[in-house]
Amino acid sequence: MMIVDNIMAGTYPNLARAVGGLSAERGIAGFYTGWWPGLAGKIPSYALTWTLFQQLKQLQLKICQRDPKDFENSIMGCIASATTVCIMIPMDTIKTRLVTQMNYPDLVPYKGIVDAAVRISKEEGIGTFYRGLPPRLISVVPMIGIQFGVYEFMKKAMLSRHHDRVMLVQNNSNKNNKSGENSSENHTIESVIMEVAADDDQPFPAPALGNYQKSNKGGETKKKVFGRK
Repeated sequence: MMIVDNIMAGTYPNLARAVGGLSAERGIAGFYTGWWPGLAGKIPSYALTWTLFQQLKQLQLKICQRDPKDFENSIMGCIASATTVCIMIPMDTIKTRLVTQMNYPDLVPYKGIVDAAVRISKEEGIGTFYRGLPPRLISVVPMIGIQFGVYEFMKKAMLSRHHDRVMLVQNNSNKNNKSGENSSENHTIESVIMEVAADDDQPFPAPALGNYQKSNKGGETKKKVFGRK
């Protein structure tokens, strides 16, 4: 963040000069100048953008009664990001001032986020916070719109692929269950046939049907596996 902001501010002409200059002037700590206002601006920005995008999706679903198309997701992403930029641009301005203030030795350094906000509003006016709004919108809105469009497209593709796999597994499972039920029913029928076949005329049922035999001893009915006791 420190490198990019200084290149954009014109402090350094390219990446190599920026890395060399920051490390020579401030050491490793120079790369982390302005990290707190950067986090204070980035985290709420991303959270607000995603929240607005989800709310726009819900609104689109209520109005159109269908899932949004890919280009509609991109449009809603652009709307969400544009709204977020308009809300968070003052924090972005403060962050940029804190990061690049070393370029202005005649300027009294800002002590922090609150001091920068108060001094900018008093010395330069509220409109200063929105001075960088047009270039910020041009740079951020298309990028976030593409991001949400691609994200939703890939999510639908992956969910569809997962659904197809689940359906295939369920179909195979149902086929196996039906095959097992049919096999159990056939085995039961064969057992009944053996029981009926084992009468006085045919005391020993066919081995292929289960190898069972019945014998009556003392009024008790016992089952023995054919060929075994």
